[in-house]
Amino acid sequence: MMLLDYLGEPGTVTLHPWPLIKMPLTALSREEALEQSPVMVVDHQLGLPIPVRQGDAAMQGGSVSSVLNRLNWERLTPAEDEALIDSNASPTILWSPARLDAEVILPSSLGSQADSMAQISKDYERWVNRSMSWIRRKGTRVWGLEGRQMRPDLNIDLSFINTVFALPGALQSLESGTPGRNSDAKRAEPAVGNGQ
Repeated sequence: MMLLDYLGEPGTVTLHPWPLIKMPLTALSREEALEQSPVMVVDHQLGLPIPVRQGDAAMQGGSVSSVLNRLNWERLTPAEDEALIDSNASPTILWSPARLDAEVILPSSLGSQADSMAQISKDYERWVNRSMSWIRRKGTRVWGLEGRQMRPDLNIDLSFINTVFALPGALQSLESGTPGRNSDAKRAEPAVGNGQ
């Protein structure tokens, strides 16, 4: 909730399903977004997502993004009124909400799927970087290269070395003994992507 308040949801930004979109966009409430993963965050001042369909330029050629677009199209089989998001043209943030319950805390992730954020726009690049910086400022670093040595008092076991910051509510739960893990059989696998 802190993150969504900072981003300006529901005024400045809105939440939507990802990676398949319909126009007009299907909006999600905070509660609906927390039940989904991943979620697209749209700042309407920066513009709407750009749809990609079979035959579009973003599907052609041998670039990593076009190959991923084709793989996702085949895997997701969009309906007639659906399209993929062109991650290299859309000023959107991909957010995978963490789920917090009494048994486990799963990590959340936030970032851009674009190969070059600056090529979308400088304002977009600043927005993404400001959002990630806010998490670093408001959160407490609990995981990274040092793994378990960083906070030996916490029960965290993650299979990646990315730096993880716990916002106050998550940190309180971790300090109360709730384990931090990065897998849960109940969560759906996100689409193939190249997140930053």
